[in-house]
Amino acid sequence: MTSAEQLLNGRSFSHHFQPIYNLATWRKIGYEVLLRPACSLSPEEAFQLAEAEEKLYELDTLSIQKAVEYYNNEGYTSRNGMLFINVFPSTISNPLFLSFIEKLTTQFQQSQNLILELNESERIEDYIVLNKALQNIRKLGIKVAIDDFGKRYSDIASLVELKPDYVKLDRYLISNLEQSKEKQFIVNCIKKYCAEFHTKLIIEGIERPNELALAKYLGIPLAQGNVLSPPEDLNQY
Repeated sequence: MTSAEQLLNGRSFSHHFQPIYNLATWRKIGYEVLLRPACSLSPEEAFQLAEAEEKLYELDTLSIQKAVEYYNNEGYTSRNGMLFINVFPSTISNPLFLSFIEKLTTQFQQSQNLILELNESERIEDYIVLNKALQNIRKLGIKVAIDDFGKRYSDIASLVELKPDYVKLDRYLISNLEQSKEKQFIVNCIKKYCAEFHTKLIIEGIERPNELALAKYLGIPLAQGNVLSPPEDLNQY
């Protein structure tokens, strides 16, 4: 049975990278980093195991470190666009995280194109503490995104309190979008909010050409999904 110590000591995971596209130009603006355990665990199960064994911060930061190292070792730099990395709110709030991310981004000169995506699976316990940590992180040039927006009832609070630089819509709002006037209305409202408060909107999880066509018709600026490009090793692009 896999343990958190095995994940940490053996470093038994890798990363795939999924491109994010500008729908106006069809150019890649960056990549989202996706953890891939070498064992039978799913990414969610790997982090749940780490949390149960009180090793969540260690696994989260190791994953970030390996992703940035791999990105650079494959010859990718800020010229290749932004790097979106999932991170738990509790990791960001950890007093050790600021020095960790500052050292890592200085070493690889990545701070200006790094986007920290707040993992939606963890409840935010204290917005004041999290915002204080994010304030210091943003001073490094790092930006913040809310992932899977629309999946949890508390998403509106996160949007208002954290003032993210990017909002990524949850797959639920995208699935069969062309058939749902209600979803189209909600997506349009979120788009208007983002335009008003200078937040970039990303539509993720696009699986079908019809969803992609409607996203472009609705004026969604950025998108990712298997219909555009599935997650891959960087050296396969």
